[in-house]
Amino acid sequence: MVKKITDSKWFYILVSILMAFVLWIYVGKEANPLTTGTLRNVQVVYTGLDVLEERGLMISEGANQTVSLNIQARRDVFARLSQGDVTVTIDVSGITEPGEQSIAITTRIISYPRSIATTDAIDLRYTSPATVDFTVSRWTEKDIPVQAVFEGSVAEGYQRGEFSITPETITISGQEELVDQIQYAQVTVSQQELTETYSEQCSVSLIDQDGNPVVNSNVQAQPQTVLVTLPVEVLKEVPLTVNLIDGGGATAVDAKVTIEPADSIMVSGSQSDLEGLKEISLGDIDLSDVYSTNTFTKEIALSPELTNVSGITEVTVTVSIQGLTTRTMKVSNIELINAPEGYTPEAITKSCSVLIRGPEEEVNKITESQLRIVADLSTTDPSTGSRTVPVKVYLDGSSNVGVVGDYSISVSLS
Repeated sequence: MVKKITDSKWFYILVSILMAFVLWIYVGKEANPLTTGTLRNVQVVYTGLDVLEERGLMISEGANQTVSLNIQARRDVFARLSQGDVTVTIDVSGITEPGEQSIAITTRIISYPRSIATTDAIDLRYTSPATVDFTVSRWTEKDIPVQAVFEGSVAEGYQRGEFSITPETITISGQEELVDQIQYAQVTVSQQELTETYSEQCSVSLIDQDGNPVVNSNVQAQPQTVLVTLPVEVLKEVPLTVNLIDGGGATAVDAKVTIEPADSIMVSGSQSDLEGLKEISLGDIDLSDVYSTNTFTKEIALSPELTNVSGITEVTVTVSIQGLTTRTMKVSNIELINAPEGYTPEAITKSCSVLIRGPEEEVNKITESQLRIVADLSTTDPSTGSRTVPVKVYLDGSSNVGVVGDYSISVSLS
């Protein structure tokens, strides 16, 4: 019976297959032996962070860390491990209070690449460190103002204006203890010899209660940059002037004008706005209103495009008449015109003293007959009774002598 089996062709086929299998097992183990090695810089990944955030918590320390895994596996498994991601996954969704946490690293929380089947033998020998340690803290956010600091310079003949920052506040978030220490954000402009307006997106620095920059902080800022605009304008000294109107026998040649506290101011603006600005007029002064020396208060008005750098908003203008003679004359030639219809006017004032001025020789030649007083009643109230009305004094026959001052008389209507 045994002889028949050994003489059978199928017996030898079966023996060949068995020997081939044994040889395959042997060769496979020799070609793919068990190997021990260390996987370094294995990233620790946290899940459930959204749940943690909903509870007002955050990982303040240990959020980014790696570990080393010492494992034993076949050589081909090691080759596949190097081709995929190995991570240690920590679920933080179950944490409800702040504090220090320590999670032991076990096979259960280690994830291997998908190319490695679960049947592949990976023996975790030890890890370094043995635990994942991290700190959970309270999370908060708040808005803080943004300030700008200028540490540069502007060119001669130019002046910088006030900073404009957009947005004026930013939102910071992070560990409650760190966020509470931050008072404001700061941007620094350090450009030198500026001759035109500066406008750039600038990164912000966080500043604590003592005015010191906060460095290496886990506090997040949103946005991280702001638009900073620093106007730079031309600086120009512009004289102040008044327009003198000839009158009362005096011209601009006869008048001395002083302006206090300054007869010029510093003005800033764009090159185009300042290019044609030669002087700033304070308005008119009628010399017929100036007796010998009079003072007038004048406001300094500028166009909206310009800035009064000096800060002087009003001045005192003193006008003195020099080299002319004055003379007081009694005038009784009074004429009433344009009385209201149906009314009869009568001058209660019968004469008026009038001051005239001019060169001495010309003044001495004037006679009373050359002076006349005219009261225009076209705007007076049409009612009976007396009233005071302004008059105009005419001096006929002389172009070098004039009347000084304003006058009025009493008139009655019946």
